[in-house]
Amino acid sequence: MSRTFRRRGERHEYRWVLREHEWIGGRLIAVQIDGGSTAGRKAIARFHSDAHFTLRSSAPRWYRRIFDHRLNLGNAKELRRWLRDPGYDPVFQARHRHTANWHWW
Repeated sequence: MSRTFRRRGERHEYRWVLREHEWIGGRLIAVQIDGGSTAGRKAIARFHSDAHFTLRSSAPRWYRRIFDHRLNLGNAKELRRWLRDPGYDPVFQARHRHTANWHWW
């Protein structure tokens, strides 16, 4: 089933897509973009493209790589500490493939 067929008849809320934030007088102000303008059409096109992040998408690859690296280093540190002192009770952090995604959102 194609993506176009799945989205047929779907209505979209563009209010948050057409919102842009600008610094005005030292404050961050939300400014609404016109949907018919060039910038508005670009924002809507980016929303409908696969390059747009949503809450259903996963964390960026760079974040997952850093998160997994820290987890692996921590577990290796626990293992080395247990090898030096067999009386030490190591506590390993279990890895799950969605852990970085849950932490990101």
